[in-house]
Amino acid sequence: MRSLDQIIVNAIMHTIKKEISSKDLEDIEQQLQNCGMQMAEIFYKFPEMKKSLFRFTDDLKIIEDEILKDFLIVEQDLKTSEIWLVIKNQYLIELILKTFADQDKKAIMDLIRDEPETIPKILERCRIPNTSGYRKMNQLIDEKMVVSTGLAETFEGKRAILYRSIVQRIQILINGNEIIAKISVDHETLNSSEIIRTITEINQGKAKHLAN
Repeated sequence: MRSLDQIIVNAIMHTIKKEISSKDLEDIEQQLQNCGMQMAEIFYKFPEMKKSLFRFTDDLKIIEDEILKDFLIVEQDLKTSEIWLVIKNQYLIELILKTFADQDKKAIMDLIRDEPETIPKILERCRIPNTSGYRKMNQLIDEKMVVSTGLAETFEGKRAILYRSIVQRIQILINGNEIIAKISVDHETLNSSEIIRTITEINQGKAKHLAN
């Protein structure tokens, strides 16, 4: 499910803009554009892309060591086989907390957690007024918290887009001043995520380096 990768990339880009100077970031983006690529694309195959961006070693080290390495951890509950993403990136944590703190958005996400539904049906079943409901649905779509999964035929014979939440369950952990969000995703979503694969490889590589 590509939307999970898009959420992660959005959070990575937001964090990079805080950690790297705008001039250095522009230089990286310019070199990528010369190669016909966009900045967001490098995170799908970050280890390989570093070889093409060797001029920016210091900035890439910041991205790898301070952003990607500490972004998330994949956990599996051995009893239930549930897959949990332990989110440590502050921007993404705040987005998740903000989304689920809104009662209407939470109701929407809960409703389409397992089965997709059209926007009119979602608002009807959640008893949310159309004006605010469509605005909040559009926000969830823009933030990639919900994803389109196909089309359904309406009573009038027209076709409407079906939407589903990418988050199955959520847990919020508070340890002193640290807040960690855990979200449950299905195996298909995890297996299709190139970004999570990249982050996992970076974490495993760092762990091996420390062990040696």
